[in-house]
Amino acid sequence: MWEYVVTFFAVFFTDIFYTYYLKAIQDERAMAASLWATVVFLVACIAVINYTTNYWLLIPAGAGAFLGTWVGMRLRRNKNNGR
Repeated sequence: MWEYVVTFFAVFFTDIFYTYYLKAIQDERAMAASLWATVVFLVACIAVINYTTNYWLLIPAGAGAFLGTWVGMRLRRNKNNGR
């Protein structure tokens, strides 16, 4: 059961962090983009290791991807509206 939760949150946070990575790329901030890329890679590795050993974990991974991107976009939108 824990593998399902860990996989969901690994992909969830990967997608949130990926939105920050893309924003750093867009803003041409090389150091920030490099740091976000490292974080994305490390967190994504957890999910990949899990779902390559148990294909049923692709279901929570997909849900985590959807919700992580949605939350990441909402966070970016709220941050941009607060300027």
